[in-house]
Amino acid sequence: MSKEFLYTLLDSMSVSGYEIPLQKKVVAEMKPYCDEIRTDYTGNVISILNPQASFKVMLAAHIDEIGMVVTHIQEDGLLRCAKSGGSFPALYTGHQVVIHGENGKVYGSVVHTRDMDKKELKAEDLYIDIGAKDAEDARKYVQEGDPIHPNTYHQEMLNGFLAARAVDDRGCAYIILEALKRAKEQGCKIGVYAVTTVGEETGDRGAYWACSQIAPNVALITDVTFASDYPGTDPKESGSVKLGKGPVICNSSIGNRKVNNLLKACARDKGIPYQVETTMGRTYTDADRIHCSAGGTVNALLSLPLRYMHSPSEVCHMDDIENSIELIAEFLCRINENTDLDPFHE
Repeated sequence: MSKEFLYTLLDSMSVSGYEIPLQKKVVAEMKPYCDEIRTDYTGNVISILNPQASFKVMLAAHIDEIGMVVTHIQEDGLLRCAKSGGSFPALYTGHQVVIHGENGKVYGSVVHTRDMDKKELKAEDLYIDIGAKDAEDARKYVQEGDPIHPNTYHQEMLNGFLAARAVDDRGCAYIILEALKRAKEQGCKIGVYAVTTVGEETGDRGAYWACSQIAPNVALITDVTFASDYPGTDPKESGSVKLGKGPVICNSSIGNRKVNNLLKACARDKGIPYQVETTMGRTYTDADRIHCSAGGTVNALLSLPLRYMHSPSEVCHMDDIENSIELIAEFLCRINENTDLDPFHE
């Protein structure tokens, strides 16, 4: 497992709608390991193993992160912004941010005033101070539409815990790409299409494009899920999920139970710990679009437990990342065209 590549993913900018710089890093990393790499006009990168194989499994994890974009530059040089994805504006106040301008990074501070403590903040309530003298000075460095994210980066913690911005879902992008590498080492024969999708946080467009092109026999979506082992959470909502206890298999109305059972069998046979959660209806992941793409796609959702989702410092566990990689690699080596996925067969 390459920590260097993981940390490259976590520390890079990929605000939803601005994923291409990071996707280029994915292409550079995966070229030596793939038989083919495809891209498309919406920004997806598809890393492919055994493209000649008739049986195809699509792995999907979104590469975009939540953030903000510049919407207006005031005459006094302060910036105004809007959300890109499900950001919580109140978490930005009083903190540093990075604006990615055409000519490089610009650093700013989100203005915090007393009256901000008294109301539920919206993105349009925020002001960003970059130290500009006025609007003319600010425009030398930033423009409307430039992406913004908190000035936070990965940090290893005690006992294998890891904090970073946007583990959702770049931690899972890392998982599927490493799983492809490991499956190749283990002699995987099926077609594997590992897709780092764009736009999940702003409408799931990437997943639809990719699945429509690939038309896989099975799709395995990897995203984060809420852990229930920190204050303010309640395990009765969907199940008990703890960091360090393994990847999470999702019981859902759109997930194929035979695929879930195969994942469980792989985990048991390899001694990989796993957890189970239940989510009926929408999963709020790429699985929702993929299930209804390419004429209908058999799918399952495997999740990485996460604390403090959609905050500037999410927390996961390195053991869960490693066990997710190992489980997906084993799954890819075991599933094939003879695997019975029909729910009407006993």
